[in-house]
Parts: sequence; structure tokens; C-alpha cells
Amino acid sequence: MRLPIGIPLVVRNVKIAGPKGSVRVDLVFDTGAAFTALSWSVLKVIGYDPAVAPERQEIITANGVIEVPKLRVDSITIGNVEAREVEVISHDIPELAGIRGLLGLSFLKHFRTVIDYRQGYLEIT
Repeated sequence: MRLPIGIPLVVRNVKIAGPKGSVRVDLVFDTGAAFTALSWSVLKVIGYDPAVAPERQEIITANGVIEVPKLRVDSITIGNVEAREVEVISHDIPELAGIRGLLGLSFLKHFRTVIDYRQGYLEIT
């Protein structure tokens, strides 16, 4: 699947599925993030409660090291590409209005990914 890109690279209309349904959100594409990060509100809507997630993950933020809930969502789909049982962390990204998280390596590791800034596209196959 090929998507047009800009900076920051925002992937629109990403489908996140869980035990109580799915939502479509916009995520920042982040090859430097080990995990896909989703907001608490997104996870709650699709049937997860990050507050009681048994696993925690340390992450480094601008404010230092913090621990966040870690869990697996049923699937993440962009266009016609889907990854199942994707590890995600629950962390709100307040400085980016309208963005509900980061699309990180825990999703990207399932695919071949090409970023071509000269031609202006992101390809995930």
C-alpha cells in the first residue's frame, strides 16, 4: 500500500481493533518508537482498560523515564495491510492535536516499509 507523505508524517484513518469493536484514528509514523503508542481513550473505546493491564513498559519521554501500560490489540490495519496481536503501549501525546498516538516498530516489524521523501510516499507491504 502506498500513501502520500509530508512532515510530520501522519498516517490517517488507521483502524485499531479490540474485543469491543474498532476505531479509526490518525497516528504519527515514528520509526524511532519501539512500540506503537495509543491514547488511553482509544484503548478504552475498543475494550481495554490500561489501568489494569498486567504488563508495564519503561519509556523515555521529554520529561524523563516513565512506566506505561503495555498490552496487545487484536489488530491494526492501514488500507489493505493488517497486523494481528500487536504490542502497544498506552500513552497520551498531548502536544499533537487530533493525533491519537504513534505508529511504531511493534507494527512496522510485520512489513517491508519504504519511505521515499523525494517521490513523496510511504509504502507498506
